[in-house]
Amino acid sequence: MLRSFFSAILMGLSSLAVAPPEARAEQVSVFAAASLQEALSDVISGFEAASGHEVVASFAGSSALARQVQYGAPADVVMLANVNWMTYLQERGLLQNERGKSLFGNGLSLVVPVSSEATLEQADVAELSQILNSGRIAMALVEAVPAGIYGKEALTSLGLWDTVQPNVVETDNVRAALALVALGEVSAGIVYTTDAMVDDRVRIVAQFPADSHSEIVYPAAIVAGQDRPEVVEFMTYLSSQAAQDAFVQRGFLVLEEAQ
Repeated sequence: MLRSFFSAILMGLSSLAVAPPEARAEQVSVFAAASLQEALSDVISGFEAASGHEVVASFAGSSALARQVQYGAPADVVMLANVNWMTYLQERGLLQNERGKSLFGNGLSLVVPVSSEATLEQADVAELSQILNSGRIAMALVEAVPAGIYGKEALTSLGLWDTVQPNVVETDNVRAALALVALGEVSAGIVYTTDAMVDDRVRIVAQFPADSHSEIVYPAAIVAGQDRPEVVEFMTYLSSQAAQDAFVQRGFLVLEEAQ
């Protein structure tokens, strides 16, 4: 009887030893450019459903996010709107192994409140100048935030920056510029094309030529020391067909590097 008792214990221990471990749900922290809010939120929902992990996202201007990472903010992944800010982090040894992978692209548009009578019939510089000089123009910070940097590049390329500059109202990020237009606080604004698609209080009157500014791309990278399995899994998911479809539905371009 004693032998049977010990046999039962051994069988129980054996069954415990071979039982497969349960997958643990982990948390991933993502710092992302403000213009990615809707598309990345869609992607996060898909990733959470597929993986069981939780993703906490913080959205702001790329310059602010880069400096937060520099000062030690608890980010696992950064996804910015400008390669220069990603290079800034890489040069300080703050990214895991590489500068990052550019996954998605965007365009740059001039938007006005839906109530505005502004039109651009001939799509020439003279008409564009007339709209830009009809009142205040909202732009993200032109020396720091990518949307503002691209906007200044476009206006400079078209020979309009010097005349438009006095009318520019600078904001901390592109969504703040969009909000000023939507609220009618300014006569126009320069934002990403995808931003104009998320607010029905604005409409696009012109899209800036792609060759008038640097290519608008969104590089993503893992923060140094944060390459945990769930973080790597999220980065891999960003290149998946499901993630690409989510971005395309929000008006973004899928870059060749992401495929």
